[in-house]
Amino acid sequence: MFTVVSRLAKFLICCVMAIGICDTSMGQAILAPPFGLHWGDTPDKVLNWAYDKKLDVTMKMPGKEPELRIIRVESASGSLPGHQAYALEARYHQGKMFEVALHYGAPDVDSKRALTDFNELKSSLTLKHGVFTPNNKQEKNEAGFIRKSVSYHIEPVRGLMLLLVLSELEDTIRKKHSTRFSLLYRNQNIIPK
Repeated sequence: MFTVVSRLAKFLICCVMAIGICDTSMGQAILAPPFGLHWGDTPDKVLNWAYDKKLDVTMKMPGKEPELRIIRVESASGSLPGHQAYALEARYHQGKMFEVALHYGAPDVDSKRALTDFNELKSSLTLKHGVFTPNNKQEKNEAGFIRKSVSYHIEPVRGLMLLLVLSELEDTIRKKHSTRFSLLYRNQNIIPK
């Protein structure tokens, strides 16, 4: 009898472990980064893609954070190939990608159009991933400039997050208005604790 219970216990433990592994990998697959990138990729993948598409690349290596590398890819002629975003920014910790941000609302894009694009993207992501939680909201009025920002996030698996940030700047003196937004994919699990 004891061996039957022992085998059953081992079987149940294996099932629970398999479900846990599948749940984590499924969650990470749900929030896979864009452009065919994968969590933990090395910078070579983004650099090769940028080179193949003849895109501009800027790399930052902050002195205060030697383990961090930030690669920003932009197109000199507008949006990125096959996408509405005008820039992609990838962050690496000790050579492993843990964050990708897509930036929308290039300087030449109409503010109303950018706001419409933001709302459409938020709606489509909500249908795909679930309801986003408001994260932060700010409004500042300084010397003729009104700055507004709002962000939303969803974290389906611990450490794996999707963040949407909308920023608006209104110049009340010159009557100009600009709207930009970013979609940020982040896998905190890549960074050692």
